[in-house]
Amino acid sequence: MSTRLFEPPRPPRRWGLWIVSALVVAALVAVAVVQIVDTAGRCGEGVREVAGGECVGVTDGAYAFGNMKGLSGKIHEENAKVAKSGERSVAIAYIEAMAGGSADRGPEATRQAVSGAYLAQRALNSERSTIPKIRLLLANTGRGDRHWSQVVDQLIAMRDKEHLVAVAGFGQSNERTAGAVKRLRAAGLPMVGATVAADGLSSRMAGFYRVSFPNRDQTAAAAGYLKQQQRRHPGYRVQVIRDGNEQDDYNTSLYEDFSAAARRTGLTVDDEVIPFRSGEGEAATAGNALSLVADKVCGAPKPPDAVYFAGRGRELRRFIEAAGEGGRHCRTTVLSGSSALGVYFDTGGAQHRPELAMLAERWKYSQLTVYYTAFTHPAISKEVYGGTGTGNGPSGPFADFARAYREEVGGPTTALASGQAMLGHDATYTIGKAARNAVVVYGTRQVTARMVLAMLEQTNGRSRVRGISGHIAFDPDTGEPVDRPLALVELRRPTDEGEAGDIYRFVAPLSTGR
Repeated sequence: MSTRLFEPPRPPRRWGLWIVSALVVAALVAVAVVQIVDTAGRCGEGVREVAGGECVGVTDGAYAFGNMKGLSGKIHEENAKVAKSGERSVAIAYIEAMAGGSADRGPEATRQAVSGAYLAQRALNSERSTIPKIRLLLANTGRGDRHWSQVVDQLIAMRDKEHLVAVAGFGQSNERTAGAVKRLRAAGLPMVGATVAADGLSSRMAGFYRVSFPNRDQTAAAAGYLKQQQRRHPGYRVQVIRDGNEQDDYNTSLYEDFSAAARRTGLTVDDEVIPFRSGEGEAATAGNALSLVADKVCGAPKPPDAVYFAGRGRELRRFIEAAGEGGRHCRTTVLSGSSALGVYFDTGGAQHRPELAMLAERWKYSQLTVYYTAFTHPAISKEVYGGTGTGNGPSGPFADFARAYREEVGGPTTALASGQAMLGHDATYTIGKAARNAVVVYGTRQVTARMVLAMLEQTNGRSRVRGISGHIAFDPDTGEPVDRPLALVELRRPTDEGEAGDIYRFVAPLSTGR
């Protein structure tokens, strides 16, 4: 009898299950790949890495650009506080090359301007029983504002989703800033510029306003000041140095506006204009040219009494260095525009001490006196609001602003003398006040960009804003500032500590004629 062995049945082939499992695995892999691709080059929410390793985009402070880690954290915290409150709010974006490096604007100047914007946000949100509350967004256009287009598109997309009602800032006058202003204006997002001077940004088409002064105002004030010197001192000679780089709107309009202002005021200027040419990537060539310029100005038996320097601060610095080369004396007064701040472009930190030491030595040898038409200065507060002390009048807001800067931002309040924090504050604060006024005029429904634009158009006459730099009012036709003085400031040579100290000495208020 044969024995049959029991053979268990084979399990059925579960082809369907295997196929489903394979598809699930493939889907998970695909999701992982998409996430990797999506996060590649992503620095944070709304901020992406571009060629060169820089992070550009828009953040609520969760991501910190450049040297703004502590400041960004405070902005993020204030934004979170607004969101948690549940109160009605709007967003204001502050746009600039956040890490500095835009022509003659360094990272410290940018940080100061953004700190002013933050203090404006704090001041507005601390006002009890007022709406809307303010959320502050930081928009980085990248070094040289090279990525302005994608950042502007990002801001336009946030108009409805984030209740973005306006854009403040704009640190540098260049063709990229002009492009950003044009596109934002077309999209219906109003703007208040903080530290831009080029004439071409103004327009009869509503949308762009600024608390800074255009070149035509600066040159009118400069020509008026020099004309006074000629009246007081017969034979007072004025010569012009100009940057012939036509691609830079700032220095081109500075020269043209000064020439026109000199004709209007009857200022006598030497026929010989001394030219040089700057340009990105041509720093060494510009340095050579400015050495020749210094030879012409300082090598004469008697230098002119004054020189109007129609160029940017970084080139002014090279002229100062060249004037004192070899221990040469060059006793003349140099007067320039607001970009003179660029003399101290990117000079923060111990690594720049040797450069500043050389600048200080050359400057001391040359005995140059350097003045510039500053957008503002702490002493302007005293001139506008009255009181005693340098800008600390009891009726003016500067004392409280300086106290808030010291407590919330930190660092010496001598940094406020550059005016950058004051302007960043006033640009942002003016937008915030326009949003508050919109609630009064239009009711308590959601404030829109169009409403804020309408209120900015009305910011003049009795509806001025009480800014740190004086009363903020705009020409209703052009959006330019009116009824506020410029500051004539002496730019002094650096100290052993670098930029700290009394390097921005207030000389006098200057009228723009508006």
